[in-house]
Amino acid sequence: MARILEVVFVAVKVRHGYVEKRRGVCGGRAVIAGTRIPVWLIFKRYRAGETLEELQEAYPTLTPAQILDALGYAFDHIEEIAKDIEENSEEYWRNKQSTFSSPSS
Repeated sequence: MARILEVVFVAVKVRHGYVEKRRGVCGGRAVIAGTRIPVWLIFKRYRAGETLEELQEAYPTLTPAQILDALGYAFDHIEEIAKDIEENSEEYWRNKQSTFSSPSS
């Protein structure tokens, strides 16, 4: 009799110990714990081609583990981080400002 192999996938929630969200810090967005450095900024620079070494040079108070955990968080929460990047772009704020500007009469 043939055995049927049943594969069960279990969702594992990864804890990112170097990432936190605090009210009043960077709008409640994810930051590297104990800092005001937003995860979206680290991720944006990484996606632009910066290496771990270049990121560490830009943020000398951060350890490689903190930077890598921030990147891991970003990949695990890609939609959230993409939204954060969008909402922190110059174009977004330019458009938002023009929405609130009243036309001259």
